[in-house]
Amino acid sequence: MTKLELATWALVIALLGGEVGLAVLRPWDHHVALSLSGSHTSSLVAANSSPSPGATRLVSPSAGGKCPDVVVRRVLEPATIPRSAWVHASDGVNVRAAPSPSATRLTTLATGTQLNLQGEQTNPDGSTWYRIRLSDGRDGWLSGRYTTNYPISLASTDSLKIWLPVGYQFRSVAPGKAEADYANGPLPLLYVESGARAQAPTQSMVPAGLPRRAAWTARSTEQALVGDLPATDRVFGVLLAGRGCPALLHEVRVTTDTRYYDFIFLLDEPSSPVVAQLLDSATVQ
Repeated sequence: MTKLELATWALVIALLGGEVGLAVLRPWDHHVALSLSGSHTSSLVAANSSPSPGATRLVSPSAGGKCPDVVVRRVLEPATIPRSAWVHASDGVNVRAAPSPSATRLTTLATGTQLNLQGEQTNPDGSTWYRIRLSDGRDGWLSGRYTTNYPISLASTDSLKIWLPVGYQFRSVAPGKAEADYANGPLPLLYVESGARAQAPTQSMVPAGLPRRAAWTARSTEQALVGDLPATDRVFGVLLAGRGCPALLHEVRVTTDTRYYDFIFLLDEPSSPVVAQLLDSATVQ
């Protein structure tokens, strides 16, 4: 198995006044890599979903509530301490004796681990750290960069493992193609295509249900190096058919020595940091 390993660079998609900007981020205490995150913090859940006990149900509809098709469905824990959180990094997150990447490592928690956050600290460098109680009674600290405040579950294709918000699962639509759908949801959150690297198309295929590529409006283009794997992220604005609902498409291609992976994320506008969390959690063959 080959993970999407980050050497020194990662992409950050930052939404400023509806425009997409790019910045460089060095992760605090983790080795996973292709990282696309946004400043958008409004949280979206399905209209018919029920919050978990103690959770806050937040709905931020697109286009004044007229575009329910474009929504990332999540049930968020309230932004208070104590609260629950979940590890989303594909190779786990280190727990340290103090809120610093140089502090003694106490243990490593696996992807999907549910946490009970007991304390919070923001360091002068802007990083946020959370205090937790380990099973042996010790207190430890981990970087908030690799946690979500909504539950996640593992979803897989034949060559990809990724942790999605609870309620999403993959369905195969053709050999090498899969879509991550929410139960009874109208449109997928994520389209994935993979195959032999030598057979990679010049451009990813446009999934059924999305506007033709000629109608996409480019927002930004940037190339990053993910370990020794080239990765390209492009962001486009689109209008969906029917109500003409605005949406963002993040089109990401990652290649390994033998395979290519095309990801298309369909998101509400502005973009959601869930893209970063999904890619942080991904493991490919």
